[in-house]
Amino acid sequence: MKTLILDIQKLKKFSDEKRHQETLWADEHSTIKLICMKPGQEITTHTHHGNHIWIVMEGKGEFLSSDREPHSIDIGKIVIVPPLVEHGIRNAAKENLVLASITAAGD
Repeated sequence: MKTLILDIQKLKKFSDEKRHQETLWADEHSTIKLICMKPGQEITTHTHHGNHIWIVMEGKGEFLSSDREPHSIDIGKIVIVPPLVEHGIRNAAKENLVLASITAAGD
């Protein structure tokens, strides 16, 4: 495998119907997805067997979790969710939200 450099500005895509989610890279250990959400779209709460990491690349959102109060997140924030903790993100802002999502393979 060769080193990859990905340009989020060229890869991001949005849909009026639902959030756009695309796998950017995966191997036997982990998966990186790009998630693009228009205002009002959300990732409903869910769990994983491993850690889930989100990096906010663009916009603002509201992080929802079973182990803390809702929390505002914006560009540069990294959210690390432990295994089996319910979590989700809502785009309650008036601008688009772009996230990188990193999970263990198969999760």
